[in-house]
Amino acid sequence: MTGSVAADLDAVTEELYARHTADAEAAATARAEYEQRRGKVHQEDELWEPWSAAFVEWFVVERVAPGGELPPAVQTLRELGEDPRAPIVRALVTSHRSLYEIQAMAPGRIELLDLLGGAEIHVSEQRALHGVDVGDVAELRLCGVGGEVRFGRTFIYHPKAARAAIVERARAMLAKGSTRRDVIDQIAQLRVQVTRYRHMPPARVYELGSRIMG
Repeated sequence: MTGSVAADLDAVTEELYARHTADAEAAATARAEYEQRRGKVHQEDELWEPWSAAFVEWFVVERVAPGGELPPAVQTLRELGEDPRAPIVRALVTSHRSLYEIQAMAPGRIELLDLLGGAEIHVSEQRALHGVDVGDVAELRLCGVGGEVRFGRTFIYHPKAARAAIVERARAMLAKGSTRRDVIDQIAQLRVQVTRYRHMPPARVYELGSRIMG
């Protein structure tokens, strides 16, 4: 381990992904499954890099392969024992993906509001997050490491103007029995649609929602 929590989280995520995608066909199947849930993004699209980073993390932490029983991170954690990587893998296994609003920023500390659960969370972050402002809404994965909350690699930003529409849609879906993952993934589909409907105000895309996707 490097001693840098952010670097260790990234390195272990990459290691787990490589270990469990030796079969290229299986990896392609997983990507197709991800895109079916969240929308297809092409390599030339502005969302390609954050989409791909989030895919790798989703694959490692959440996806259960056909015929399998556990996600890769859980499988690996059971095998590691006293391995130095175990705390980092455990942080991934117990991580939390949700939609957050950035409420305050200070050196080394970012305050978030979970828009799906209402929790206020303080994240330790030493890196400079360029282009990130108070009021931004984003899909993030948070990991607990060494008594602190850290960011994973999932950073999918949504338009600030769409906050009210996002919250309204999320509440409606949850009230009808949808899971948090279903909510987050449908909101992600709408983020993809924003790049397709550039003539339309972003908030309007989120308001119309399923009518656009249908």
